[in-house]
Amino acid sequence: MLNCIGFFYFRTYCKICILHTMLVITKNLQKDINVTLNESITLTNPYFLFVFTNFGTKEVIKVIVNSADDRSNYPERVNQFEIDVDLFDDATTGQWSYEVYEQLSSTNENTTGLTLLENGKMLLKDATEKTNYQTTYQPETKFI
Repeated sequence: MLNCIGFFYFRTYCKICILHTMLVITKNLQKDINVTLNESITLTNPYFLFVFTNFGTKEVIKVIVNSADDRSNYPERVNQFEIDVDLFDDATTGQWSYEVYEQLSSTNENTTGLTLLENGKMLLKDATEKTNYQTTYQPETKFI
């Protein structure tokens, strides 16, 4: 079940609109995440260190994936990696931040000195949790 790029939110700075995507990970269900890393990498065949941090509890979950494990059909544009969702079994659902670093090590979990490739927000939800999407907007006009 690919549900990674499910939420979009906008920030406006000095009349510049920046589109952000939010990763959505469903506990015990989803294994793939989509990110955009290839356009920023500086190393040849790097490993990617994903660091997920819960906004409220400050829990941290770190995952290392090999760039060679990219499952995307269009790796120049988007990268798709399978992650072990069992790491999130005991994690608090809700909003998390994520950061992705490149490195040559397959075991290092220390971010000091590593190049940050991408960061953003991630929503961790239970498999039983429903996501409500607003599909249409109908403004209401009242005349006084």
